[in-house]
Amino acid sequence: MSKPLMYLLAGNGSAADWWDDALVHFHTYRVQPLELPGFGDNPQPPCDDLGGYADALLALTEPGHAIMAVGVGGLIVLHALQRRPGHFARSVLLAPVGAFLWQRRLPALMSPRPLRTAIHWLLSHYPERFAHKFSRLRWTPGQYLRMGRGYARCRAFVPSWEQLRADNALTLLEWVTDPVELVWGDQDRLLGIAQAAAWSAILARADLRVSLQLGWGHYPWIDAPATFAAWLDSAEAGFVAHTKGGRLRLAQLAGQPVPQALTLEDPADPRLSALLAATPGVTWAVRSSSYGEDQADAANAGLSTTYLRVPAVEVAPRVADLRGMGVEEVVVQRFISPQVSGIAFVRHLAVELEWVEGHLEALADGRASPQRAVLSRLGSAWQSGRFATLQGLSAERLWGFLQGVLKVFHYVPGDVEWAWDGQQLWLLQYRPISEHGWRRHLTAANIGEILPPQPSRFVEYAQRRAAASIPAVMARWDSRVLQDNEPFTALYDGASYINNDLFLARLADWGIASASYAGEVGGAAPHLPWRPLRLLGAAPRLLRMQHKARAHLQTLAPGLQRFDQELAQLCKDGADGQQLADWFCRFYVFVVQGNLCIATALASSGGALLGRPPTAYDNVHQQPHRLPWETDPATPRPVTAELPLQALPAWPRRARLAHRLGLPGMRGYYLQVREWYRDNLMRIFMRLHHAMPQADRGYWFGPHPQARSRTGSFWQDGRDGGEQASGFMIYPGQVQGVLGQDILLEDALDPGRHADYQAARAVIARMGGRLSHGSTLLRELRKPSAVLPQVDASWVGREVLYRDGELHLLGDQ
Repeated sequence: MSKPLMYLLAGNGSAADWWDDALVHFHTYRVQPLELPGFGDNPQPPCDDLGGYADALLALTEPGHAIMAVGVGGLIVLHALQRRPGHFARSVLLAPVGAFLWQRRLPALMSPRPLRTAIHWLLSHYPERFAHKFSRLRWTPGQYLRMGRGYARCRAFVPSWEQLRADNALTLLEWVTDPVELVWGDQDRLLGIAQAAAWSAILARADLRVSLQLGWGHYPWIDAPATFAAWLDSAEAGFVAHTKGGRLRLAQLAGQPVPQALTLEDPADPRLSALLAATPGVTWAVRSSSYGEDQADAANAGLSTTYLRVPAVEVAPRVADLRGMGVEEVVVQRFISPQVSGIAFVRHLAVELEWVEGHLEALADGRASPQRAVLSRLGSAWQSGRFATLQGLSAERLWGFLQGVLKVFHYVPGDVEWAWDGQQLWLLQYRPISEHGWRRHLTAANIGEILPPQPSRFVEYAQRRAAASIPAVMARWDSRVLQDNEPFTALYDGASYINNDLFLARLADWGIASASYAGEVGGAAPHLPWRPLRLLGAAPRLLRMQHKARAHLQTLAPGLQRFDQELAQLCKDGADGQQLADWFCRFYVFVVQGNLCIATALASSGGALLGRPPTAYDNVHQQPHRLPWETDPATPRPVTAELPLQALPAWPRRARLAHRLGLPGMRGYYLQVREWYRDNLMRIFMRLHHAMPQADRGYWFGPHPQARSRTGSFWQDGRDGGEQASGFMIYPGQVQGVLGQDILLEDALDPGRHADYQAARAVIARMGGRLSHGSTLLRELRKPSAVLPQVDASWVGREVLYRDGELHLLGDQ
């Protein structure tokens, strides 16, 4: 029987011969080193992005085999698994690259292209000068020469630093569900074990195990090839990351103050007796660490008994009791006698606290009622209650501690159990939040314009999966969005709404009033005042935002072409509904990120002084793909001939120059780009609709069980906001007619209803923004129209007069 195959993939600069020292030491596996396009002797040109490298890796490998990958190679493996789950039978990743990219010094250092080119030349010609970076051990001259030859042949080295960015590195990786083994060496000077906690949060749904290897550096297959190969051959499993005990160990490895703890499966484990003997005279907490507890999509907390203040002699029997209940692991942790303890729901923007004096058991058994407070960076509207200094613990100290815990878990919002013993704060538990009604501000504005109140399962599936990845594009001009880690949409009563906090957090940091945001997108927002000094300090970021957003517009056409080709290939291969839905998740991220950059370009366009070129709405009546609720691919669509993608409209020289130089006056041209983009999206949606197999349409195109029940803006915990949405005139005019018949009254504008809007005398919407697609359409149609949030419902069916943004009742009928 032949040995199983394991692929070997190193990181940036690598070549197949980098693995030569280790090849002869493998006994369980046949091994095959890989070279991606632009690496080593692979003649293909470097790929354009991480997705291209993931596709190349899938093309180079056969399904069902194992892979060992290092550094950026590990990140590429994860993107490949995101695209094709189950492709690798075993995935072992040594010190993967991707966590905290916006905070690490090396990516920032390698940002200028001349510096990257110079370092590439030095690595190629004088690799021994980087010996201390490669390893704490001294290699042979031949090994340094081989390393240099690899860098010299690597045409991907210089461009790869541009492709590996914080805004694209981790897209959709939280949905990887494959088994993944992460391993770090304790001597690794490039990427240390402290990053393991971050990766456990990034790979929230993977079957994840983590190993720390003593003595290993970043190149263990060169430092100690026999030991390295033997470890891979052994398939030695690390500890399970997604358990109570696993996360405590990860937090401890990342430097968090975790009481001395041990996770074990057997009460006779010799490590337990050693732990108890080493710390006499203390009591212990013995807690379940079940594989079904504290998962990303299901908390299932408290499934088993927790024993507190357990003396050393009773620890092993308590472990046996829990194991007898079916618990897979048990955590034995030194018991902390707190003066104050509590639970905190923590995100970067806010902390929601519950606390009691003494131990939390008083809260669990109902002997005490907790005190509560909400602390927030955003302002008083987001806060409630107050945490006064208690037993020497101040709100500032508690906030700093909780934010420190959040950071090591890559800023992924978590439920933190903490204790204050009078001297220091202790982390007793961290777990991901599967569901929580934050004091977060949501709105139905904008989303109500493009999707029906009860969208299809197909679009809701993509929207939920894409929500956390979409905002990363904003990190190109303000990396703080990655620390905020706010999703693009959030759930209320099971339905998706736009998360205002994502955008308002940036405005708060920039010193811009929230009223500006509400006017652009519609609805209302909690009060954020103008702060002139902050705004002045934010000027460099705002200029970078303008530059980056405008530059992104040039990537839209090739991106649309790439996704259109992928869809065509899926159709050719006979993809089922699940495959189409997973492809649509990636496409949805691209779509909304493009819209965010277009909206940013529009917001900074400085008027339409350079003209208003025609948009796609000029011939909208001859386009069968423009339909009511057209943004939901499940919307019924006629069978027509293939509609090719349209080229990006050509601009005159003066507009191109103004675009490149960041000059004002470009709003008309950016509106043209936006409507061109939407028109092409609808062409792809037309193909996607007809690509769905008939057998799968009943499920994927069926309505999602939860419908949006809220209009306007509100808090995620269900409270209504006290802010009044502002009205505005879309297009002037004076018309008279029956409201609801001659003069349409809409909850939100739907640009797919262009035929209805053209036939009406005027159009009034209760909700909408100045730059919405619907507002643009009504301006293109020159249709008298306005957004008026407070139209009396009793006026429907009665004669009214619309005059330049105002509506008047003419009398009883």
